[in-house]
Amino acid sequence: MADFEVKVTGLKEAQKALYAFSQQLGDRVVIKALTNGARLMQRQAKANAPVRTGNLRRAIIVKKSKIYNGKRTLNKLGVFLTIRQGKRYGPRDAYYGKFQEAGWTDRGGKKQPGKQFIGRAFSSTAERCADLIVRSAKAGAEVVARRTGFK
Repeated sequence: MADFEVKVTGLKEAQKALYAFSQQLGDRVVIKALTNGARLMQRQAKANAPVRTGNLRRAIIVKKSKIYNGKRTLNKLGVFLTIRQGKRYGPRDAYYGKFQEAGWTDRGGKKQPGKQFIGRAFSSTAERCADLIVRSAKAGAEVVARRTGFK
């Protein structure tokens, strides 16, 4: 699948304000803000996904980056949108999702184009997601400041 990236401005200031209280608490608030933005994109990707049985649509999920993994970090926070697959999902495994997204070459050598449902979701919601992330992080910083008594 194609890799896309969004640069969010304003998040660094909110993260610094949160780290003044606690780095672990700040990481949790920033991860929550990033997840809120990714869920907005997830809703759009599910709407764009091809539907035959609905399995692929249900398999589009938001995951935390493995770099973070609950440890103290500097600039390694992240979430991503992926298609759930693997043996543990049994008959609900959507292994074919990556082919639907990126395309494939059939046995005759003919290239089948991908439907780009995640890519289109990214391009259509990127700005709204970035705004939501910044607003969520600032709101989380205010809640943390209020609860810890720093404001």
